[in-house]
Amino acid sequence: MKTVTARDWTRRSQLCFGVAVICVLFLVETAVAHRSVPHPASPIIWGVLGLVGTGAVVAGIVCRLRARRAGQAARR
Repeated sequence: MKTVTARDWTRRSQLCFGVAVICVLFLVETAVAHRSVPHPASPIIWGVLGLVGTGAVVAGIVCRLRARRAGQAARR
């Protein structure tokens, strides 16, 4: 089994934060679109985007912490 290095954890954390930014952009876009053309499914879409974005931020924080720990362990 391959060991996961600090670099791998950092890359994963950056990917998670990128997904969170994309979710925020889609949230803003759907909120603006909802003003001009309301759709009954908008709250469901907002909820899904919010959950995915929140999960991505949490996963990004966890990966960043693991990268920091792996970096400290490699220095020892």
